[in-house]
Amino acid sequence: YAARHAQTSPPSLSSPFFSCFFAMRVLCTLALFALCGHARAFVGVGPLALARGRSSLQLRERTAGVQLGLRMMGAEVDEKELIKVFGRMAEKTLFGDGSAGACCHSGCDNCEWRYSFDVLQSARPKWIPAYSSNKFDDGREHVAKWSSLFEDESTPITKEIFAEKLAGLKFDMPLGPPGYLTAKQADLSPSAVDLVWARLSNGKETVSVKQMSMRLRKMVMPGEDGVMWSDFLVSVMGDDDEEGGGGGGGGLDDLEEAIVVN
Repeated sequence: YAARHAQTSPPSLSSPFFSCFFAMRVLCTLALFALCGHARAFVGVGPLALARGRSSLQLRERTAGVQLGLRMMGAEVDEKELIKVFGRMAEKTLFGDGSAGACCHSGCDNCEWRYSFDVLQSARPKWIPAYSSNKFDDGREHVAKWSSLFEDESTPITKEIFAEKLAGLKFDMPLGPPGYLTAKQADLSPSAVDLVWARLSNGKETVSVKQMSMRLRKMVMPGEDGVMWSDFLVSVMGDDDEEGGGGGGGGLDDLEEAIVVN
């Protein structure tokens, strides 16, 4: 009996068998908790967040397609033809930070407005304002030349309206591009208009005032209010590898813009 009992009795809690058993159980429990945590994290995203994720992915895919299309179109457009567009939209005046008007601009050390100006001016058109209008607290206001492409703030334009209204804007040879063109030499090229529209519309059929402003702003660095020739050329030709133009932050048409504008 003793021999049989010794063979059939369970091992003691201090035996190697129980040590391995408990160790495996602890590991399995931890693994299960980890899997449940991931599942809860995934399920916790919720339908709205998942929808936003899909929308963001779709926007990124569309952005990549637009970038590729811009590069292909840009390869077929002469740089000179883009000068004719820029010279119609660019201006000699640009409003910046209205609070900088209180600065004496004498180069004082530690002055927060040392390199900021309320109004910038140039002898020839130099900037496409990234705003449709900018009004200072003292009453001074600047309405961007390109805002005349729109009937009003709430009515978007199509490519056909854009081309028609753009052709009606006066051309002045801007600062930045090489050479010189007169107004008589500045008839618009349909291919150049199509290329600029593709950038500003991001592949959509219409563009609103707010969308135009946002996409112009994405052509420049954060904090800048005007698109210069170099910004315009790089962005429109599709040579900017970063999403969002010349460092403006975000893709051509990211999820934030879709929520704000649409």
